[in-house]
Amino acid sequence: MATFALAGCGSDNTSGAARATDGASSTAAALSGTAIKIGYAASMSGAQASNGLSGKAIAHAWQEYTNAHGGILGHPVEITATDTKNTVPGATAVVKSFMTDSDVVFMTDLVAESAMSDTFKGTDVAVISANGATNVPWTTVPGLFQDVSGAEYAAQAYADVAKATGAKKLGWAVCAEVANCRQNSEEGSAYAQTLGVAPVGTQLVSASASDYTAPCLSFIGKGTDSIAMYIGYTTGTRFAADCLQQGYTGSFLTANSGFDQTAFGKISGFKSYGTTEGFPWWADDPAVATYRDAMAKYSPDGAWQTGNATAIWSSFELFKKALQDAKPTTVDRAAVLDAMYQVKDETLGGLLAQPVTYTKGQPSKPVVCSWFFKFDASDDEPTSVAPATSGNGATGDLASTCENTDG
Repeated sequence: MATFALAGCGSDNTSGAARATDGASSTAAALSGTAIKIGYAASMSGAQASNGLSGKAIAHAWQEYTNAHGGILGHPVEITATDTKNTVPGATAVVKSFMTDSDVVFMTDLVAESAMSDTFKGTDVAVISANGATNVPWTTVPGLFQDVSGAEYAAQAYADVAKATGAKKLGWAVCAEVANCRQNSEEGSAYAQTLGVAPVGTQLVSASASDYTAPCLSFIGKGTDSIAMYIGYTTGTRFAADCLQQGYTGSFLTANSGFDQTAFGKISGFKSYGTTEGFPWWADDPAVATYRDAMAKYSPDGAWQTGNATAIWSSFELFKKALQDAKPTTVDRAAVLDAMYQVKDETLGGLLAQPVTYTKGQPSKPVVCSWFFKFDASDDEPTSVAPATSGNGATGDLASTCENTDG
């Protein structure tokens, strides 16, 4: 049995554990190998729950697509999702439960993992970041595998996007529920100043607020022409709608799980630029077409037009490719770790924003690349903002932009 840890954020607003599928797939049952069991520790309730339906839908579609196409080395995959309740104690309990179950691969909580370095130290279970992870512990603890940009880079990417799109005054609307949201925005503001973009301050935005008139008027009064929304997209859509109603005429900046194409496409007058840590779902590329087709077939109601969703998909794909390349005779914890440490300069053909290499005994190097795009409510699809130099060697929509470069 394989044990592999995958980090991310997910929700179906339930508690306890649940299969990513609602039943074992008939195709999986036909595969001859023993099941590779993946544990998905995710925020299924709490302030980050909006990402969860997307995360669970992605896990389900990837599992079903993989099993329908031979599994991994003839082994079916089975994903178990467990609620962390969006808290450090909840996430720690889930992670420890997966660590003690020798048959399970696990995934740590998006918000809580920065407080769990000691929990991860010395673990024999491979853990992959999947989406939106902070650099700590991903780039400080061996055995953890960062494959998408951390929140620290996202804060700088907001400023890079603002600079690249001609913004003069940058405001920050950040989640009130998580302390490092404000900390990252302050670091992003300092970085923006070095680019010649004037920060106008940070407004704390609570997901439970009835309206956002006050912070919107504050931004408008300061002549803000670009607002970085460091918040989940369900809160972001309400915030943007309120600001537009109050007369805001500038653009909004989004990143990662803070953007959902379908949701923002319904906000009349919405204009945005964004950065996504997960590959562009609109790309004209066979691997991306596979992702779209799998979602349409296996999770048609899932929110898949987000960087959160594509980052989860690419993380599962990296896990699969590592095992397929290593070809272990037995898929267990040691074999999975060994396979991950054989990953060298991997981009998955452009599904990862930069080449990743993992070295045994060493922590991961930070991922400092993502994809920039433009999206207005009237657009059918986002439009990629081409980089000066491709960060992952890909071309077209899959060409990524890296830290300290103009889009």
